[in-house]
Amino acid sequence: MTYAETLGIRVLEAAPHLTRAALTVTEGGLNRHGTAHGGLLFSLADEAFAVISNLGAQAVAVETHLSFFRAARPGDELVAVATPERVGRTLATYRVEVRRGEQGEVLALFLGTVSRRAPTRD
Repeated sequence: MTYAETLGIRVLEAAPHLTRAALTVTEGGLNRHGTAHGGLLFSLADEAFAVISNLGAQAVAVETHLSFFRAARPGDELVAVATPERVGRTLATYRVEVRRGEQGEVLALFLGTVSRRAPTRD
């Protein structure tokens, strides 16, 4: 079982122009304040980032940043929506909004850059 599967992350859509991943906040994902742990939000955003950045290329993260705006609570369905900001030959930067629900408020904003290379042939 992968780390994402352990957290209950589900990929809802995977395309080079838009990738969506989701999870439901459970008691096991809470911090001392009773809200979703920041690492849980980061992991959700990072999974959407990993999926979108590896479509059509082999990619590895070189830099990420996450800003937190609002807390998530137990039972909240979180959706990470990843879109490309700029995709070049060797570097690509993606924006991931972590929302409460599909159209809900933005709880966190993730920006990440990957180093890209052509996919390997088996």
